[in-house]
Amino acid sequence: MEHKTPMETVSTTDAPRPPLKIDLAYALVTFGSSMIWTILNGWLLYFYLPPEGADLAPAAWYSMVILGIRVLNAGISPFIGQFSDNLRSRWGRRLPLMFLSGVPLLVFFVLLWTPPLRTESVWNLVYLGVVLVLYNLAYTINQIPYTALLPEIALTDRHRVRMSAWASSFLLIGTIVSAVAGMLIERFGYAITALLYALLALPMLYLPFLVLRERPERWTTAAESVLPRRDLRAVVRSVLQNRAFVVMTAAGVFYWGVTTLMQSAIPYIVTEICLLNPGDTLWFYVPAVFGSLVCYPLVTWLAGRVGKWAVFAGSLFASALVMPGLMLIGDWLPLPLMAQGIVWVLLLSVALSGVTMLPMAFGAEIADHDAALTGQRREGLYYAMWGLLDQGVNGVVAALLPLILLLGRSHSDPHGPLGVRMIGVTGGVMLLAAFAIFLRYPFRGKRGD
Repeated sequence: MEHKTPMETVSTTDAPRPPLKIDLAYALVTFGSSMIWTILNGWLLYFYLPPEGADLAPAAWYSMVILGIRVLNAGISPFIGQFSDNLRSRWGRRLPLMFLSGVPLLVFFVLLWTPPLRTESVWNLVYLGVVLVLYNLAYTINQIPYTALLPEIALTDRHRVRMSAWASSFLLIGTIVSAVAGMLIERFGYAITALLYALLALPMLYLPFLVLRERPERWTTAAESVLPRRDLRAVVRSVLQNRAFVVMTAAGVFYWGVTTLMQSAIPYIVTEICLLNPGDTLWFYVPAVFGSLVCYPLVTWLAGRVGKWAVFAGSLFASALVMPGLMLIGDWLPLPLMAQGIVWVLLLSVALSGVTMLPMAFGAEIADHDAALTGQRREGLYYAMWGLLDQGVNGVVAALLPLILLLGRSHSDPHGPLGVRMIGVTGGVMLLAAFAIFLRYPFRGKRGD
């Protein structure tokens, strides 16, 4: 069979502009899932191991259980991606899995906050482990098909960039909405707060089914494929021979690490460099979110003018220059420390806007190239492997951050907050490495409309 080249696949300049309701419907799923994910990451540890004591689970075993679940979740991701790629039903490959996993995802999310005992007990840890495994399974079954749906819905490069912009924007909005969780927890408790957010997320996960539709013509048949569909090892080996995927993944290891590093480091930057209280972290997150939201339309426009490769490369390089600016914050500048910190965070969010927004569009392009070579549409497996590596990067960064802070974590240490400042230098080096790797990405031109 004669397959299309990647350029032919996405170049449809005469196609009508897809309706905005498709972009908004797709982004709604991100809004709902990001609220749940943010609350889980921000409050689960605090709930089971509160700083004032009265732990609900043995602290010594808590981290081991969480790490084991993360490894398990990473291991099953490729199988779910492979299953989604090969599923055939009258409703499609992706939408049935998203539909079936939405309610279990929210149910298990609520159950995480209802341990059987209100005192420290190993049974609470067992309960957490079982429910968290089921939650992660439902989340993975929901999110891998969801991300793999983008290349099928959006056929042109311009549409893919626009959908990525909407999804990234709704993710940030979901993060802002989840920031209210602290106040709700103080008033209603953890379980009621989780239930309220689950009820809010429920329509976000299901209303898009009224609009989103898969394209059967984008599926491939066994006769069109040059690779075995069910042999996961053979399929993974062929994926690793895709140069565009390898380059993007190698660069992603570094920029994923930086985003994880920043999420963990913000409280230290606020308290140790800007000399503020932990509650003041809100004033750093809000400018970062709005800075990104303002930049996403600009990133979309620039990607249409000069191509997403140039925008992404420029975003990596600009971020590498801004990150070390953390070293400059201090009393020697004629601005309050809080203002200096907020300016730095705002500049970094602007510089990183292309990095945070465009990877989904690159994933679609890489999947198109893979289909041109193999005759298979394997978006699920590609996004699943990125999810697997993301889990690994998060674990490595979690181990790296304490080592960086050993250089001097606070003003009570001989070196002051040098370790916190070195986070900026470390992040800058990582982003520069990502930029150098990304220069080898093979598809540089403006790819269709």
